[in-house]
Amino acid sequence: MKRESSAPADTRMMGIAHSALRRDLARAVDALSHQPVPGDAQRVAIAQHIQAMMDFLEIHHHGEDAWLWPTIRTLNPAAAEVLDQMDADHAAITPHMGNVTATAAAYGKFPAARGQLAAALNDLRGTLDPHLRREEDDMMPVVASTLTCGQWDAWEQEYYIKPKSKKDLGLEGHWLIDGGDRAVYDHVVGKVNPALRFVLLRVFGPRYRKACATRWGADVPVGPKLGAADSTHQPEIIGSARRPWRTRGEVSLHIDATPERLYDLVADVGATPTRSREVQACRWLEGLPPGTVGSRFRGRNRAGLIRWSRVCEVVTAKRGEEFTFRTVPERFDPTRRDSSVWGYHLKADGTGTQITHYYTLARPPQPWLLTLYGILMPHHRDARPALRHTLEQLQAADGVRPTP
Repeated sequence: MKRESSAPADTRMMGIAHSALRRDLARAVDALSHQPVPGDAQRVAIAQHIQAMMDFLEIHHHGEDAWLWPTIRTLNPAAAEVLDQMDADHAAITPHMGNVTATAAAYGKFPAARGQLAAALNDLRGTLDPHLRREEDDMMPVVASTLTCGQWDAWEQEYYIKPKSKKDLGLEGHWLIDGGDRAVYDHVVGKVNPALRFVLLRVFGPRYRKACATRWGADVPVGPKLGAADSTHQPEIIGSARRPWRTRGEVSLHIDATPERLYDLVADVGATPTRSREVQACRWLEGLPPGTVGSRFRGRNRAGLIRWSRVCEVVTAKRGEEFTFRTVPERFDPTRRDSSVWGYHLKADGTGTQITHYYTLARPPQPWLLTLYGILMPHHRDARPALRHTLEQLQAADGVRPTP
């Protein structure tokens, strides 16, 4: 549904573009780091695609630097600090982009540059990934509260659509929806009129899939996941201006314990009440073995005088790496039709682990419930303080801190 031009800016496309970059940078590192090594055709295709992504990222940053950030700085002086961070991030990322571009060009000619390219990509991701997250979590809510939908759309048109050919836009559209759910698909293809949409999907879809098979391999699934559940590619801020809700967030902390030790602690959902201000109890339900993908548990919660419970389902269970679960939406109870995803990402870091606790509001409550919850439980509008509390309690847990 097309939004009124005077409505707040819809910044979903920013997150969609970021996801596409993350996805293919990860695919490239994976292809370069595993056996068998890419053959000549795949090597050239990977090198060319990486260079194309760096071109995309350069154009992406130029549009922000040339118009978006200066406009926000003028209209919203209070955003100066986060805008300064965006400028600093871009300055730090640019040399890594240049290194990746040069190394990819070398790899296109010389197979021996494979290791150098993988290292250059990892260096870039080390700087780029935190920036993308800051842009999504800190900058886009400011943009949405400062610009109108009409201003945002005009900026996209001027910097990202008008300069490109229909061929470029057609292939780029398929790149953006690759791996996306129905919400992502509808948002991206909704940018063009129905007649042109048919041409772009029918003509460029096969070309995109063929190109992906060449650079990633025929066994790597590509294309939108139209049967998938709603993802988090929605505005970072929803609700009213008086009571805004943040739809996603994360907090990271370094803890002196192994990833495996921390995974075992967070995957023991029965111990969650020792780390949470609201969770009163968690109990595994009958069915799949506890802690495995698809297994379910019921969590019981309390905030002041308000009590509630939800059935949760494990969606990722990789020991030492990732533990994620979602609240299961229910059809008949209107207070349980929403769904949130809660997770922990663990990465070995020196003497311990960098653990990131995150949440996404994948399917928000109905508007009237969102308003009611915002009044009764205002701390739910931004869960990041609760995430930090959980990690701090985890850090203080017995068996985590090293013995003096």
